[in-house]
Amino acid sequence: MAGILVALDDSHSSERALEAAVKLAQQNGGRLNAVTVLERTGNPSLDQITDDIKAQARHRLKDLLQTAANFSHSRGVQLTPILREGHPADAIITCAEEEKSEIVVIGANSEDGDSSLGDTADQVSNHCPCTVLIARPAA
Repeated sequence: MAGILVALDDSHSSERALEAAVKLAQQNGGRLNAVTVLERTGNPSLDQITDDIKAQARHRLKDLLQTAANFSHSRGVQLTPILREGHPADAIITCAEEEKSEIVVIGANSEDGDSSLGDTADQVSNHCPCTVLIARPAA
């Protein structure tokens, strides 16, 4: 049973990543985990944002994970939500390692239609210890 990790944010390519991950789980009977990341900038003064703003962001990410769980459940796939804090690529890679994922599905975040990958997808694909599937939004 393959362990699948899908990385989610609020982009269209993230929606495609979830769809692809659910299809993989349906086909392979795999377990599906979804991770979203409350980003830290690495700049201490920016990371000291108010508790209200952090709480709002955390709430939005929890809603995103719940929506993903509902979507997956409606297609017969159980999804385990995971919320992390930190640098997105690092958090996704660490989560993949901890969950012993065999495949990570991530959106390209190429919203403007160009052929480049987003920074996070690029970093994950270059440093993740497992297979990475990159989902692009439909043209």
